[in-house]
Amino acid sequence: MNDRDVIPLKGLVTMKKSAALFACFALALSSCAAAPKDTSLKAQLDFENNYITLPLDEYDMSDQAEDITYRAYLLILKECYAKKGYDFEILENGLVSGNASQYGSWNVKHAANHFTSIQVRDEQERIYKSIPEDVRASCREEHREELDMLYFDVADEEKYRPVERIRGEAYQRAQADPEWKKARSDWWDCQRQEGLTPRTGDGEWTSKETANLNADDPKVLEEVIRLATIEAQCSEKVRLAQRLGDLEASYQGPLIEKNQALLNALKADRDAKIAKAREIIATRQ
Repeated sequence: MNDRDVIPLKGLVTMKKSAALFACFALALSSCAAAPKDTSLKAQLDFENNYITLPLDEYDMSDQAEDITYRAYLLILKECYAKKGYDFEILENGLVSGNASQYGSWNVKHAANHFTSIQVRDEQERIYKSIPEDVRASCREEHREELDMLYFDVADEEKYRPVERIRGEAYQRAQADPEWKKARSDWWDCQRQEGLTPRTGDGEWTSKETANLNADDPKVLEEVIRLATIEAQCSEKVRLAQRLGDLEASYQGPLIEKNQALLNALKADRDAKIAKAREIIATRQ
């Protein structure tokens, strides 16, 4: 892993949202609707830090976990570069949590982050590449063991595939619940009241106005952020993320219980990465 001359800006883990958005299982919708639920389980929304936390995140590399391991990874590099006479700035913009958008734009305070995070990633990469190549290679080799401990590689992805399967199954069951469509309908109604045209496909989480713009074009970024803010205001007004998150959580619970032994083993591996990262952060800030 560390022979690659890149920093893992979003490479620590990428399964969570792809599982929710793209998982397709041979699970009849009728059986989904009748699937067991535990309505005592709720999604935790952290508006300050832009996190949506579901029960399965305890066993997976959640956004919070990714932020922690990513910061530790960069701190290792920063310390090594400093010893060799080079300054390395770590940008503070929640590169992982800034992408928490599985239910569309949901957090007014962070509405712009989803569209500006790519610019921050590019800037972090530019800062990284400003360090001479031989220095980067030397630091990667000197700290190979620590860096590998933090990185979530292809082998880990295969090991955590059952978590992806459970997450996708719970998502599909939640999506088949009548309350899912009701919550989204309330969100669409709010968008219409604000003059937007909602898109209503299963995987569509922006208005038509937003979808028609190229978010990577800096000339229209201001308008994209304005639209995302309106969509987030509507989401907060009807509690879209909370309602959909609670549904997912309620369906995750029974599936977690059914697969508890396997998930506990994965949790131990995940917790070891986080503990190592916290140790690095505590001693190298």
